[in-house]
Amino acid sequence: MPKAPREVALEVINRVHKTGSYANLLLSKKLQDSGLDIRDRALVTELTYGTLRAQGTLDWVIKQFSKQKLEKIPDLVLDLLRMSIYQIIYMDVPDHAAVNEAVEIAKRHFHPGIAKFINGLLRTIAREKEKLPWPDKDADPVRYIALRHSHPTWMVKLWVDEFGMAEAEALCEANNRVPRLTIRVNRLKTHPEILAETIKAAGWEVEEGLYLSEALSVRGGGDITRLKRFKEGHFYVQDESSMIIAHVVDPQPGETILDAAAAPGGKTTHLAELMQNKGQIIAVDANANRVNLMKQNFDRMGVTIALPIKADATKLKAVIKKPVDRVLLDAPCSGLGVLARRPDSRWAKKHEQISELSLLQTDMLVAVADFVKPGGVLVYSVCTLTRQETRLVVERFLRIREDFYVENVAPFLPERLRADIKDDMIQLLPHKHGIDGLFIARLRRYE
Repeated sequence: MPKAPREVALEVINRVHKTGSYANLLLSKKLQDSGLDIRDRALVTELTYGTLRAQGTLDWVIKQFSKQKLEKIPDLVLDLLRMSIYQIIYMDVPDHAAVNEAVEIAKRHFHPGIAKFINGLLRTIAREKEKLPWPDKDADPVRYIALRHSHPTWMVKLWVDEFGMAEAEALCEANNRVPRLTIRVNRLKTHPEILAETIKAAGWEVEEGLYLSEALSVRGGGDITRLKRFKEGHFYVQDESSMIIAHVVDPQPGETILDAAAAPGGKTTHLAELMQNKGQIIAVDANANRVNLMKQNFDRMGVTIALPIKADATKLKAVIKKPVDRVLLDAPCSGLGVLARRPDSRWAKKHEQISELSLLQTDMLVAVADFVKPGGVLVYSVCTLTRQETRLVVERFLRIREDFYVENVAPFLPERLRADIKDDMIQLLPHKHGIDGLFIARLRRYE
């Protein structure tokens, strides 16, 4: 007999908190094994992602009404409370249903005292939810946005300082929306029109992408990677912001390209496609498992010019013997541009990590610059929104490597994005551009 949807969601939420597992991967596996119908799967997905996304706000609500301190509440009990309060505050679920289901779960997992505690607390919250003491937007705008839109306070303050109050709030709202599912058509094997019709025939809704002809936006049920056309390498699941990176690199057939942090290989396969599978791409990653994943993706997509190598991007002199035409460094970063896709990640991130990452990014950029031939191109990208990891990294790099300069990214971008170029670089924003947040700078080495 299948477990109830709320039981499945609770298992995923608790596992994410205890082990740091990726919610999307764990949820997908749980749903495959659940035996639940489409409607119940949708409920599990909403409960899981919603609870993880709103965790900070849900904990604040608990603190308003619970005599028990948060750190004293057992982990599974706390996750059950969070999930139940999410239904009471954010979902169109009758309060009594949310409370009763939570109590029944508590009776199966805990002693009667816990069930009584959960029942009393949830009933109080359901009764008093309209009287919650939300911060005043004018008096304390950062805390207001943080609680109303479920983001860490430090993160909101960062964005208020960078983008202003209105844009910071719009960004937080965008992070709480379900992101578009976009696929990149592999033109080495098919064409957008042909693939679109095939996917429609499989029961999916398909629309053109926002910016690129090889992008398709898809909506439907289930896991799109289970489709035959995916297994045959006709498409890659990839946001349009990531697709834009390959166009900024602008690789030409016959060239030699270094993809310096390549796994799992999505951008590498796109580069190969733009090169018509002619030339060579040296695809580097430091993790052996991720290198194996790259190999699988290269095989599936029919890419024959990519050479996967396990190596540290800052120590490539033993691997690369001569300069290459172009280098792509899509560097490790804080990932603040893709929070909508990782609803659990916002609470795991720490402000102090950003400074550490910016130093790593600079080190990597300086290291790979050695392999760019005179007149060659170096593209730096990160899927984040912090100034420290974007423009300041580029500025620091240019002070160290005076033989490079920023080249205007405009000719390589879709026309609709060119108005947002600043200092010849582009910062893509989820709330403004409708795609993942991403920074791209195109650097050229003097001849």
